[in-house]
Amino acid sequence: MRLRRRIAFAAATVLGAAVAVLPAIAGSETVPSVEAVNVGGVYGEEHHWSPSQVTLAAGGAVVLSNPSEVRHGVYWVGGPATPSCSPGVPVGVNETASGTKWSGTCTFSAPGLYTFYCTVHGPAMTGRVTVTAPTTTGTAPSSTPTAPSPGAGAGGSTPPGGEAGAGGSTPASAPAGAVRLHAAQHSTAVVGSLEVSAAGAGGRLQVDVLARRGVRLKRIGHLSRTRVRAGRLSFTVVLDARAAHSLARHGRLSATVRVLLVSPQGATLRVSRRLELRL
Repeated sequence: MRLRRRIAFAAATVLGAAVAVLPAIAGSETVPSVEAVNVGGVYGEEHHWSPSQVTLAAGGAVVLSNPSEVRHGVYWVGGPATPSCSPGVPVGVNETASGTKWSGTCTFSAPGLYTFYCTVHGPAMTGRVTVTAPTTTGTAPSSTPTAPSPGAGAGGSTPPGGEAGAGGSTPASAPAGAVRLHAAQHSTAVVGSLEVSAAGAGGRLQVDVLARRGVRLKRIGHLSRTRVRAGRLSFTVVLDARAAHSLARHGRLSATVRVLLVSPQGATLRVSRRLELRL
């Protein structure tokens, strides 16, 4: 009899512990976390969000954090709505909205694809949040609208002059048309131009030149302009000292040029081209 009581008591204790633990596990699975990460690179530190993409249901939240001493911030560049973020998350359009050792949450009410950059490191540090539409019992799940990703035009398709860099006509809602880079880049700077549409007038232009190190790209040149005008816009991006030294030493340098134009309405155009710099 005493042995049976001891066995029953032990079983009740184990089951009670399981009841206490299971809700905590279930609750933690509903809040994904995205963290700023810094790693060493050939031109200094490289930075990225980890993970770079998360998925959650509409009405859910994501924990965003930067536990390091390197300054990072959050700049929302695409999405069906603006997420609601707690005061702990530095949100803005430039590096004044940044900080070290911060943490907070952002809540997403509308389904779709949300894209954000670091306010300090730009497109080189891109993160995405996919928010799924809620489903109703007895009915088919509603379709999930998606915001145009960087380099996508109306309807989410890549416009001419987008990621592939082709020329041609441009949807009226796109912030820019064709992007051109000079075929002969015989200097320590990258020279190019783009046609800013009426929809892109007043927007922000960012041009980054990156060099590859293993599977990662490191920024070696940067240009940023605000309140750009409609029409042909020329740009020149000067390489940093280390990249210029490498080019002078080897006589050539393979690079990737990324052009980003964000319209005042939030529409984005992103173009990526590979080229070889020579002296």
